[in-house]
Amino acid sequence: MAQQDGATETMPVDHEHKVIVADPPWRFGDRLPGPGRGAVKHYDCLDVEALCAFPLPPLADDAVLLLWRVSAMPEEALRVCRAWGFVPKSEIVWVKKTSRGARHFGMGRYVRAEHETCIVAARGRGSRVVRLHNIRSTFEAPVGRHSEKPEPFYDMVETWLEGPYVELFARRQRAGWSCVGNELDATVGHLNRASDSA
Repeated sequence: MAQQDGATETMPVDHEHKVIVADPPWRFGDRLPGPGRGAVKHYDCLDVEALCAFPLPPLADDAVLLLWRVSAMPEEALRVCRAWGFVPKSEIVWVKKTSRGARHFGMGRYVRAEHETCIVAARGRGSRVVRLHNIRSTFEAPVGRHSEKPEPFYDMVETWLEGPYVELFARRQRAGWSCVGNELDATVGHLNRASDSA
């Protein structure tokens, strides 16, 4: 996830995207002790209403959304998905590993999270964006910095789905993608949004 503030720069809108990847800065009750535990200690977070109203870049009539969610907020994630005009269809599960290949042991009130889930949703006939039908629903990769998604995920997206691609709340510029996020360097535009409730 990457924070979004009240930036007013605009992202170039030179084409309609067929794939949108989003890892929103979900605001939820994870204020935990310690300097690095909990999302709010890493970036500004947005509530569900702000995420539902978040302006999207131009999208093709047939498009696929890959929306990362937090385990504690499945209903809220589905609400955002539908508010953006997409219908949930499936999901991808990232099975987390440590840098040494051991099983990850995350946080959680009911169970200790070893995975993250990404909703796969469609707009129009999203299946037209799929170019390969042999992609598995799970993948394994080591964890990076807080909430960062691993490179194998992006490699999978490019193999599996036809672009153009856009990533919201991005942390870095990615070759061949439109990227929007306040953790990008200053040369990359931000998606215009009127206000930030964080």
